Amino acid sequence: NKGLRVQPVVVAQHSITAELAHFLDQLLRPIVQRQLESTTFVNGADFIQKLNDYIEKSEHRLHSTTKFATIKITNYYDMIDHDAMLIALRDFFRYTVVVPAIGNISIGKIYRLIALFLRNNQFYYDHKIYCFAKGSPMSFPLTETLCNIYILQWQNLLFRQSSLENEFYGRCKNQLLFTWNDTHEKCLNMIKMMSRETFDLCVDIETSSCARFLNVYIENQSGVLYSRVSHDQTRQQYSVPYVVGNSKVAHSHWLRSALIRAVRYCTSVYDFNHERIYLEVTCLANGYPLEFIEKRIDRFFKQFDAVSLRSVLDQDVYKKLRQRSFNFISEQRQVLKTNQELAKKKQRFRLSYLYEFGSKHKFNKELQGILSQYLNPKDQYSNHKKIKFILTTKSQHSLNALLSEQKPTHDLLNKNTTMF
Repeated sequence: NKGLRVQPVVVAQHSITAELAHFLDQLLRPIVQRQLESTTFVNGADFIQKLNDYIEKSEHRLHSTTKFATIKITNYYDMIDHDAMLIALRDFFRYTVVVPAIGNISIGKIYRLIALFLRNNQFYYDHKIYCFAKGSPMSFPLTETLCNIYILQWQNLLFRQSSLENEFYGRCKNQLLFTWNDTHEKCLNMIKMMSRETFDLCVDIETSSCARFLNVYIENQSGVLYSRVSHDQTRQQYSVPYVVGNSKVAHSHWLRSALIRAVRYCTSVYDFNHERIYLEVTCLANGYPLEFIEKRIDRFFKQFDAVSLRSVLDQDVYKKLRQRSFNFISEQRQVLKTNQELAKKKQRFRLSYLYEFGSKHKFNKELQGILSQYLNPKDQYSNHKKIKFILTTKSQHSLNALLSEQKPTHDLLNKNTTMF
């Protein structure tokens, strides 16, 4: 049925197709990311930091008439058929990738493997087998990489327009934002003219002195940037993320991350305080005791040396807190890079035990003794000095969490056949 459009989230994660997609994504993603790095917003925190850095430069300051233009590509994950995608991929290899091979695999073989992935991606639903006519499963990182390759040419044409020469611009997945110092009609005409050039894109365009972008509300208040957290009104308020496993640890990390995000997003100390109260009420509404919440809030303010904000809302103290939070982004990236390098060298392992109660302390003691005996870092002849072990729990806190890990059963899924 060509009129049916579906976007499955999970498609046979352990199938040959999934393994092929993961392998191809590892080859292509670093090259594509290098091409997009300067114009990509990783997340809302990255976006607001780059926007602040842009405004702090005297030649790029906001004018009182500056507007924010936002573009949303509504058909981002299924915008083109597979033939058009392969043409874009061929052009990318021809004009961007100047080497004959990536990771000892020729460009021709990579091209054929991607064609195999696109044209043989099938999934089962309601006693029927479906095949993708456009795009590929959103649950595969390779899908995002291929979308980036296709949209790269269109994005470069847009950002190289003379009217955007001194403007702030960037993209995160299917959303784009740039500052605009002209009329809304001229912005529309520019986008429409570009979209005619073989690009089958459906876009929603808005220009205004304020905008909501990546869960951030930004506003140009007479040449001064104002920003705060923007909650998605289509989602249930006062809810915590769904967790499979140790919800207490996961929600502790979530609360800390949400507080750091609030500092980065909110230019006003009063908006930050309002968001902090919202987060505390969210935890209370989901069954966490006040002691649990207060302990983590106090730890957050101590970490960023802003304990005084617990009692007095001082804007100057808050500005210093914001600066520390932005510096923390760079520190996080360095830690992430180090951990990725250790994992790549197989020098970083994550061990887990099933429950966080019972014989937990005995287990920790015995494990420490075993590791100390066989991986002694004090031994000058040891080859395991750089190995790191992370110990976490895998508690099942609810029946829903337990059942969500079970594989669904069906006769079609149990057949001993290879299906892409």
